[in-house]
Amino acid sequence: MRRPRSLRLQVVLIASALVAAVSIVVGVVAVLSLHDYLLSQVDARLNGAAARGADIAGGRGPGSAPGASPTGPATTPAPTPPTRPSRNDVVGAPGQSAGTITAIFRDGRFEIGGWIASDGVRHDLTAAQKKLLAARLPTRPADRTAPVTLDLGGALGDYRVAGRTTPSGVGVVTALPLDSVTAVTGRLTLVVALVGIACIVLAIAAAAIAMGRALHPLRRVAHTAAAVTSVPLDRGEVRLAGRVEARDIASTAEVGQVGTALNDMLDHVESALAQREASESTMRRFVADASHELRTPLATIRAYAQLSDRPEAEEPEIRGNAALIDVEGVRMGALIDQLLLLARLDALPALAQDEVDLRLLLAEAVLAARLAGPDHTWILELGEDAALVRGDAGDLRRVVDNLLGNARVHTPEGTTVRVRLDEVRTGEEIGSVRITVSDDGPGLPEAVRDTVFERFARGETSRSREGGGTGLGMAIARAVVEAHGGTITVSQGPGAAFVVTLPVAGPDVDPDASRRITLEG
Repeated sequence: MRRPRSLRLQVVLIASALVAAVSIVVGVVAVLSLHDYLLSQVDARLNGAAARGADIAGGRGPGSAPGASPTGPATTPAPTPPTRPSRNDVVGAPGQSAGTITAIFRDGRFEIGGWIASDGVRHDLTAAQKKLLAARLPTRPADRTAPVTLDLGGALGDYRVAGRTTPSGVGVVTALPLDSVTAVTGRLTLVVALVGIACIVLAIAAAAIAMGRALHPLRRVAHTAAAVTSVPLDRGEVRLAGRVEARDIASTAEVGQVGTALNDMLDHVESALAQREASESTMRRFVADASHELRTPLATIRAYAQLSDRPEAEEPEIRGNAALIDVEGVRMGALIDQLLLLARLDALPALAQDEVDLRLLLAEAVLAARLAGPDHTWILELGEDAALVRGDAGDLRRVVDNLLGNARVHTPEGTTVRVRLDEVRTGEEIGSVRITVSDDGPGLPEAVRDTVFERFARGETSRSREGGGTGLGMAIARAVVEAHGGTITVSQGPGAAFVVTLPVAGPDVDPDASRRITLEG
């Protein structure tokens, strides 16, 4: 596969091509303009010389030309040494510049003509030159032809030629040399070519330097991106230290866009890798915890089963062992149920759309918590408004049970747990109901506060049956609440306060029902 051209080379080529095109256009226009201007000057002189030649030729009688015969055809005189031309001689007449050609034709036949060189020597015309000049004669008397450029050949080269016919029918052709025009335009063409080449070289050098400086930040951006590819991202904690520098982002708008996008991408990748590492670490810790939680009841079950299988085991002992085996089986079942629940929530099932009365649900949950934790004080406050939501009553009850169980397990005896239900009347959550579960206990540990709703997070690091949990209760609560379109948050004050907000789904109900219930134990 052919290697693509670099951006620097492409820009340099484009810049040089533009400069070359502009130089060519400007040079051509300048040369043509000067050529036309000089040609117009030559034409003005040519018209003057032609008028003088016609005036001289018009005053000549038949046979007055040297070597002419009144009755026979005109003959071309032989070259003569330099002499001052006679008054009626049109070749070298006064006012004509060196090199001016004048030819007289009578009845279409050449009569006399030639040209005077700059050294004063008169030269005659060749037959081919006479033929070319005769072709420029007007076809009608007292007429003229427009100036044209002819190559007269030999030592003459290009001439500007114009013809006239006198009223008496004598044809006069006058020509002026274009060597001065050719020399000037040639010099200008050479100058334009040299200047154009110099401009192209300077443009290439300037574009190469400018693009080198402009692309230097982009090369540093590419170096930063290439450095990331050498970092092993498939294992361990990953830190992507490389970032595009601020000076490169501020260099140009395009480099700034690329650099900013690359920095954002690296931040996103680093955040994702950090989350992956944290998730894997949490998962490893959970697997260890779950393995311990399952291994302990399994070991207990096996031990009591072996004790019951002894020949000397008595019936009361066997019944006691069976009860302990049942307790351990319940513990294992609870852990498995929580894992299955999380798996079900991850599958995003279609939630039930039943009307759930939160006042009744909270009353039942608090009564159950009072029985499970009689050493705590439980206060339930139900607002004056009805609290109907749509969803799965069992899942919502599990959320409340988890919050109440969390307050019961992680607070000392005598702690007051307050459960409050009210309607949100201000802010962005208008049209929702709010459940607040707060306590006056020691609150959440600072290390757990930010991760309390993450899966497998544990408020207690111990694995004891009394204090250690699976770390799934709060994760389940958040998953259920979010599946119902609500939110759950935690705040730290005196104690801890969990706030669940759910959207209202039904009309108001009897406002006289369950205004305030206080349960003490």
